[in-house]
Amino acid sequence: MTDNTDHRTQWTPPPRPEWVRKINEEGDCMDISGVVPLDESSLLDTAMRNTGLSDFGADDWREPFRIYINALEEEAELNLIGRLRARWQILYFLEARLQIEDTYQRHPEIEDEQIRQPIIIVGQGRSGTSFLQNILAADPDNGALMHWEMMFPCPPPEKATYKTDPRIAKADRLVDQWNRVIPTLESMHELRGHMPFEDSVIMSINFMAPTWMDTIGQVPSYDGYIFQQDPAPAFAYHRRVLKLLQWKNPRKRWVLKDPMHLDRMTDILKVYPDACFLWPHRDPVRSLASLVSIIGTLQWSGSDHPFKGGSLAYMTDPNFSAGRFNAMIDRIDSGAVPAGQICNLLYRDLVSDTIGTVEDIYRHFGIPLSATSRAAMAQYLADNPRDARPTHQFNAGSPEAIAKARTAFQRYQQRFQIPDE
Repeated sequence: MTDNTDHRTQWTPPPRPEWVRKINEEGDCMDISGVVPLDESSLLDTAMRNTGLSDFGADDWREPFRIYINALEEEAELNLIGRLRARWQILYFLEARLQIEDTYQRHPEIEDEQIRQPIIIVGQGRSGTSFLQNILAADPDNGALMHWEMMFPCPPPEKATYKTDPRIAKADRLVDQWNRVIPTLESMHELRGHMPFEDSVIMSINFMAPTWMDTIGQVPSYDGYIFQQDPAPAFAYHRRVLKLLQWKNPRKRWVLKDPMHLDRMTDILKVYPDACFLWPHRDPVRSLASLVSIIGTLQWSGSDHPFKGGSLAYMTDPNFSAGRFNAMIDRIDSGAVPAGQICNLLYRDLVSDTIGTVEDIYRHFGIPLSATSRAAMAQYLADNPRDARPTHQFNAGSPEAIAKARTAFQRYQQRFQIPDE
């Protein structure tokens, strides 16, 4: 019997393209674990052979890596397409790590780079975080992590060729595979090699990024492990990658984004003490329903059993999700996260008066906003209208599911005066 209080049980998978369906059907008669191995020795040996390198640097990534690939085998129930895509993504994480360590060994001066006053977007997915990152990245004084440079960080990007680097096309072809496998994804989220994306990609190089790792395959035991770990090594490595990426392509300040950063703000401040956090707020019930749609679709791309085992429940279960927000409110109230280092904004204001909202953000953090920067962001808005993309259609949920979620998010909505939609 379907639980009418749970958005996840009311989600319907989109139809798969015929070519995807046929490939997966062929996989049904194969030993796909033998055809597409995901074991440690195969992955490490292939990464080392592909790069000609063998030094992965510090070993703090090895335990989460092993737990992750074990969970993929035991829990994810990947189909052939899902398994193929899991292998190539894990390989580019491993190969990037080898190349990063090799670059640092040959150029230790990279360590002298400084990361100053990063702008870090946190909060619930589907609340305008990507739009906010894109508009801020249009400011020439800011730098965002482009998908291509996170996938292929070495050799470090150079300013003169940053927008023409051949890795952009390579990454775009790989990233666009998400859209080819699940065509409805384009209406939910833009994925392109040359566009900004979440920090979860570079944090996956350290295998400490549940939001991204869970889109590759559902791994609830890995999630349970990760949330018990000290994130300090992950953010130390995060800084290591940022230094490398800005070494030959200087950024005045970074604009970063990841939904999991909300839970780790106190840890982030230990690595980036002058961090500027942006927390956009949108009706959390609507955002959760939209998240269920996109997460279900992403998981469906690689498995016939989405939402299995509670994977990503911290985003799709209203009680878990509201618990994260309430814990953050407690940290702010206790002073663990200085209120002055957080700028709260409403999604409604962001879309109705985007430039005015940006001005408020810069004013809050004492960041000068030049006429050139303002004009660049205005031009971005003119060149990228939202109605140029298909509209995301999703199930808002039954009255019972909406009521359950509304109760869970009551404290959060009242605290930040977030209107229902």
